[in-house]
Amino acid sequence: MQYSAIDHFAIACHDTRKMSQWYCRHLGMKVVAQSESDPPIFMVGYDSTVSGGAMIELMPAREAGPEPAEAKRFQPGVRHLALRVSDFEQAYLALKALGVTFLMEPTAAIGGGKLVSFRDPEGNELQIVQR
Repeated sequence: MQYSAIDHFAIACHDTRKMSQWYCRHLGMKVVAQSESDPPIFMVGYDSTVSGGAMIELMPAREAGPEPAEAKRFQPGVRHLALRVSDFEQAYLALKALGVTFLMEPTAAIGGGKLVSFRDPEGNELQIVQR
């Protein structure tokens, strides 16, 4: 068995349509695929094919549980998804212009570069990072 890449990360969403639009508008992603179900499941990413690179699956939340923003930053489990950018300042200013609220000021990334954290409309923590 050989592992070769990360295929996708899944986020259970209250509104998959709204979230797919937000990820495309704010983060420059494209809808790579979507299901025929209602509500639909969306695969979003930076390539136009499902085999082209890592994607995010936006699936409908079907079970009750705590809201993502209620999780403490360093409790066990997945805490954020980091997106690599080629120009940190440009990406940061573009998100700021779109009304994104940041959780901190830009800071040094481990291994060099910069990063900053923010939340999507449903409270999932994201980062942009340039190394």
